[in-house]
Amino acid sequence: DTFDKLGISFDNLSRTTSKLHYELSREFFLKIMEKGYIYKKRVSRPYCERCKRFLPDRYVRGICPECGAKDQRGDQCEVCGKQLEPHELKEAYCAICKEKPVMKETEHWFFKLSEFSEKLEQWILKNKHWPPNAKNFSLGWIKKGLEDRAITRDLDWGVPVPLEEAKGKVLYVWFDAPIGYISATKEWAIKIKKPEEWKKYWKDKGCKIVHFIGKDNIPFHAIIWPAMLMAHGGYNLPWQISSNEYLNLEGRKMSTSRGWVIWLHDILAKFPADYLRYYLIAINPSKHDADFSLAEFKEKVNNELISNFGNFVYRVLSFIKSRFDGKIPEPRDEGEVKAIEEKVSKIVGEVENHLENFRFSQALYAGMSLASLGNEYFQQNEPWKNEEKAKDVLFICANITRTLAIVMLPFIPFSATRLLEMLNIKSENLSWDSAKKFSMAPGHEISEAKMLFRKISDEAIKSFSERYLKAKEVAKKEITIEDFNKLDLRVGKIIEVKDHENADNLYVLKIDLGALGNKQVVAGLKRKYSKAELLGKKVVVIANLKAAKIRGVKSECMLLAATDAKGSPVLLIPEEEVPSGSKIK
Repeated sequence: DTFDKLGISFDNLSRTTSKLHYELSREFFLKIMEKGYIYKKRVSRPYCERCKRFLPDRYVRGICPECGAKDQRGDQCEVCGKQLEPHELKEAYCAICKEKPVMKETEHWFFKLSEFSEKLEQWILKNKHWPPNAKNFSLGWIKKGLEDRAITRDLDWGVPVPLEEAKGKVLYVWFDAPIGYISATKEWAIKIKKPEEWKKYWKDKGCKIVHFIGKDNIPFHAIIWPAMLMAHGGYNLPWQISSNEYLNLEGRKMSTSRGWVIWLHDILAKFPADYLRYYLIAINPSKHDADFSLAEFKEKVNNELISNFGNFVYRVLSFIKSRFDGKIPEPRDEGEVKAIEEKVSKIVGEVENHLENFRFSQALYAGMSLASLGNEYFQQNEPWKNEEKAKDVLFICANITRTLAIVMLPFIPFSATRLLEMLNIKSENLSWDSAKKFSMAPGHEISEAKMLFRKISDEAIKSFSERYLKAKEVAKKEITIEDFNKLDLRVGKIIEVKDHENADNLYVLKIDLGALGNKQVVAGLKRKYSKAELLGKKVVVIANLKAAKIRGVKSECMLLAATDAKGSPVLLIPEEEVPSGSKIK
């Protein structure tokens, strides 16, 4: 129901628990093994003696061995992006009972990922159309050296390993899950009663396969999955990896456990789906992390969607209703009509190009520029002053509204469909290419002129925020005074501030810690503090924190800061002047 309200539908909603998927996953495993790319090995893995089970992937948490980030899962570090095996975590603990696991021998099957380094690198370099984050991350991963991956787990759920000697073991989820793309296509083909149709997607060399993913899934889709396809043979490789960065909420990382989220059913109960669709596409985090802000949501809807798009449509259609009895007038100046039509056609081409290259926010704003063009043309030509000129203006503007409706259908389908209804045009008779032409003929009668949208009020945002944006405070596990005394808290002075080369919101700071010398720290302060505000400031740091790399830059200590109501950092500073390096007790 929520997906329907948002305008999302599925040709086939599949699950990796289907019989067809199990069969295909087993076939993949056996074929890759037959070709010599899967082998068996005895290994030590974390085992929880309290839970009486091995701890695969997300059942174990601990410190990332690469960057030192705490509370990371056993399959991937969310901070530095490194792919992990559960046994690699430091200070590991069971995610179920919190007990420290022991290492215990078990047997697993491994995929020879290391043998595909050269093939993968050549293939990725050839895909020049890939977004930088997908390409750079993948090539960086290969450069570090690909390691063979365990593709089986000791679990009681999942696709059973199709070998007699592997009873009690299942395929690793990131081995069988991408195979689900193929099994889902097969299900769809059976559903439409064309069981061989799936081959057009996975076997036809002219087909382009696109994966839409978050950046944390880049290695699975750009490295492991393509290597599996290469190992198996006979299937198309992905053509494009359209990978987004993260979407935060009001300056903070979303968290379901802390209640710091906005649920679709809640926001759709309060605001029209097209408002949400417009805003999410506008801030699409394709190049860097984006922030969902209710205040910005209101501003973009009111000042862009309504003031530009909505007002243009209403003023044009209401003018036609009142001055031309609801009928499209006959234009007089064919040269002017042709000139504006060419501009419109060019903009539609830009929208098309952006969509084909998965630049969705750019496509949205290119489409919105049609409304800007129409508003500017309408205002400059003042049709209310001259009835003959008004015929040209309203013919042109009416056709721009038709083009707008077609072009904006992928973005705001409910509003675009209502606009087509007001224009008395049946959507099934439209094609994308027809948007480039002024084909709404003189004499065509529109049905009505109504406001498409209503502005979002400050009160609506306030009441929604107060009701739904309340993070739950989760108390952390108690520690002893001995644990606390392990921390070396010091006063330090910021003596240098530089931009981080690989991150938009990070600074690289040099901290003077007196007798301890200078230490470097990477801190997410850029959205709150300027360089000038930080330089010379006395701060509180944990001076004995183990060094870690954050986005490729070494960080040797940690600044202490609180978080304000907006989720922004607020540095802790000494009340009075104290020497750099002073201990905090």
